[in-house]
Amino acid sequence: MKILIKPIAIILINTILLAQAKIVSSSGKAVKVAYAGIKIENMESWAEAELQNKFKSIFSGLNPSQVILSEEVNKIAKAQVDSLFLDMIDIKSFQNLAEKTGAQYVFVGEFKNVSPDESRIMVQGNFYRYNAALKSSFRYEVLKYYERMNDEAAVIKKQLVDSIPNAAKPASARQLLIVFGVILLAGFLFMSLTGTDVWAEGEGQGGPQPTEN
Repeated sequence: MKILIKPIAIILINTILLAQAKIVSSSGKAVKVAYAGIKIENMESWAEAELQNKFKSIFSGLNPSQVILSEEVNKIAKAQVDSLFLDMIDIKSFQNLAEKTGAQYVFVGEFKNVSPDESRIMVQGNFYRYNAALKSSFRYEVLKYYERMNDEAAVIKKQLVDSIPNAAKPASARQLLIVFGVILLAGFLFMSLTGTDVWAEGEGQGGPQPTEN
């Protein structure tokens, strides 16, 4: 039984070390993200509220400790937020907000309904991601009917949020379980290839009997 316990112990130790490395690599140098919100014009209140929630949800995949959502951003830097909403072209407004909140990335957007048909909503506008280190902004243009905005928000999340370096969640329990399973399987495979009897008892089978001098 001791022969069985030793290799499994080694495998478990390696699994723990790998899991710890994964957590450190994903959260050790985490960036801070500030979401200032979106400005919406010419939409009914229900559509405006839903659109606000759609864009807020694109940050749900990040570690909560990394994200400053619009409500908190307004408490910390209301003057800077107001200035940014007045002119989203001005890089200085982005930088001022980034410095006030301590964020490396700032997100903000502005949208309006441009549909000539009162029975439908067409969303037009821009969503920005500002990189404080590079002092540059990326603009994502939107022109979609409202019913397509779920898909559009998913694209924005993938291109602008998920692409941020070191902004992923720490390893989940499911991920750790998968890592453990893979290493455990590899360990048993290695022992079978090297001729180790995994289920052997620690009684010295097949060897000569010990003798006393």
